[in-house]
Amino acid sequence: MLAYDAMIEKLQVSLSKKRFLHTLEVMNVAAALADHYQEDIEKAKIAGLLHDCAKEYSDSLRTQLCKELHVPIDSVMQQSPHLIHSFLGAEIAKLEYKVEDEYILNAIRYHTTGRAKMTLLEKIIFLADYIEPTRVPFEGLDTVRRLAYLQIDQALYKALDLTIHYVKSKKGILHPFTVQAKEDLEQIVK
Repeated sequence: MLAYDAMIEKLQVSLSKKRFLHTLEVMNVAAALADHYQEDIEKAKIAGLLHDCAKEYSDSLRTQLCKELHVPIDSVMQQSPHLIHSFLGAEIAKLEYKVEDEYILNAIRYHTTGRAKMTLLEKIIFLADYIEPTRVPFEGLDTVRRLAYLQIDQALYKALDLTIHYVKSKKGILHPFTVQAKEDLEQIVK
């Protein structure tokens, strides 16, 4: 794996200033949540730092890299290309940042869609991305921020619920992983 400073340097060059600041905030929130829930703080920091490493790729580069790296693009991702960056990002983290730990790679891979049976690190990265302090406020965000440090599964359930309602209100297409993640958590939080 690349040295931590090298990762930051590489990201600073490859991301816009706004995206880079978001990335640093996600890393900080991920570290705080990891500390709170007794998860590996270093793994949380790396996953938080790299979660959007493929976010600002052009459509053509994203398409080319998905073919080259054998990243499967399902029908939902074809219609909602913004979902691709997390799946591609896990492969970029592996290739360019030399991350080999699947626990970290899966946290990057599922930080946008979620999935059933999420690991603690996956939950932390999903929520850190959702609640980081530079996120533009929206209804329900403060509730998720408060819950994040009280009951992570409740916070994640609320975040998924808000996401599903938002996508439906925009007449967007929900990824099945997101629906499965919420259904899986229903068993825990109810």
